[in-house]
Amino acid sequence: MKRCPVCNAIYPEQLRYCGNDGAPLLEARSDDPLLGTVIAETYRLCECLGEGGFGRVYRATHDRLPMTVAVKLLASARALDPEMVSRFRLEVQAEALLVHPNIVRVLDHGFDERAGYYIAMEFLEGQDLGKLLDSGKRLGILELFAVMEQAVSALDLAHRHGIIHRDVKAENLFLVTDKTRPEGFILKLLDFGLARLARPATSAHGHTLRRGAHESRASRVLGSPATIAPETATGQAIDHRADIYSLGAVFFELLTQQVLFAADSVAEMMQRIAHMPPEAPSSLPAGHWVPPELDDLVLSMLAKQPGRRPQTMAEVARLLERVRPASEAAWARWFLPGGDGMAPAPTLRSTVALPHLARHPQTLARPLPLVLVVDDDKVMRGLLRSLVLSSGCDCETVDCADAALEWLRGHSPPDAMMTDLLMPGVDGVTLAATVRSHGYDGALIFCTSVASERLRDDTGRLQNAWCLDKATELFRVPDVLREAGIAPQLRS
Repeated sequence: MKRCPVCNAIYPEQLRYCGNDGAPLLEARSDDPLLGTVIAETYRLCECLGEGGFGRVYRATHDRLPMTVAVKLLASARALDPEMVSRFRLEVQAEALLVHPNIVRVLDHGFDERAGYYIAMEFLEGQDLGKLLDSGKRLGILELFAVMEQAVSALDLAHRHGIIHRDVKAENLFLVTDKTRPEGFILKLLDFGLARLARPATSAHGHTLRRGAHESRASRVLGSPATIAPETATGQAIDHRADIYSLGAVFFELLTQQVLFAADSVAEMMQRIAHMPPEAPSSLPAGHWVPPELDDLVLSMLAKQPGRRPQTMAEVARLLERVRPASEAAWARWFLPGGDGMAPAPTLRSTVALPHLARHPQTLARPLPLVLVVDDDKVMRGLLRSLVLSSGCDCETVDCADAALEWLRGHSPPDAMMTDLLMPGVDGVTLAATVRSHGYDGALIFCTSVASERLRDDTGRLQNAWCLDKATELFRVPDVLREAGIAPQLRS
């Protein structure tokens, strides 16, 4: 077999060049006999992406269409176990039934004489949340809430269809790179291989998934030890609230950078899950910033008794929305430059290099002063644009700091920049400091929902800068633009 060094596609020995990019092919050295195999006369296995007890996942190309897919194969030993085959089929049915932007999409499934049982799924580019946590990175507050809200939405749909995931963990929450979204990713919930039906589930086309055919033996404890619910650890009956606990355990790790119950053995971890009360995230070093409202939400999701947890994912979604303002304000106090923490929180993205941005008003041939508005909220961008235009200035809008930096690299500097503080990736203060360090001395106006006296003092040190509270002070935007000498003065 031969391999393309550019796209890693696998080809028969007689071919010399890649059909995708024309690169000369190299000998493919691998002890995996399935590499290069076309299964079901459709999917050519190109690269093994991962391997576990269930089997392997491959990157594959479609032999008749220009598309890449992920192919999951059930291990041959597992294929001899009727229960494992039943679970494999349930995974196909569950993921096909649950059509949702945050659930991995199943494209095909079947049995191949050489490879065995297979599932073809959409191919995802990015990384799972477990790898991100292992790398030592931590999410900014907006990325953190984006992860939780998208995971909650996916699980809510599963529960409403009577499907319990039973293996909610960081490794099954995949962040697909998507630069069209402000947070830079879309989350995909993976692996319904341990799913259980709480009741028969029916698709929009009338296909029914029956409960009895997919029950596991009662003595078996299923799920990942670090995130399983107490009722699972003790062999009790479970329902959808076990997923609420497991997502709470993931939430705890995102906030604290450590697993919920660390232990030297699985047995010891099970004991702690069953009997030890969880610590409040704010009591741990990495969670010092967590406000009481967020502590209460996480601890409620981690209650030992299912009846004391939020009872549905829809309720979790409402609670997330309720605690978000306090959480954003607390995170800003701790992590924004000049805050209470030791350093800004690492985020998924960082600032980029800029050319010199010294202002030369005499070289700008603009009919009206220009204000660049930076905010990840589409509605807020529209409102700020209206306020800027009402002041007699022109306006450009972008949805994040990275987009603002890219805009600045290709345009003459604006007369003023108006930016949110809390945004996915680079925060507004860091954005302002970056442009100042590159010579920009135009007006800076911070419009934020986390305004405080400390933040006003910090932003004021940047010179020619103002800080406005989104809730109470947006009406001042035209006045501030006039005060900064940008907008034309009102005629008396």
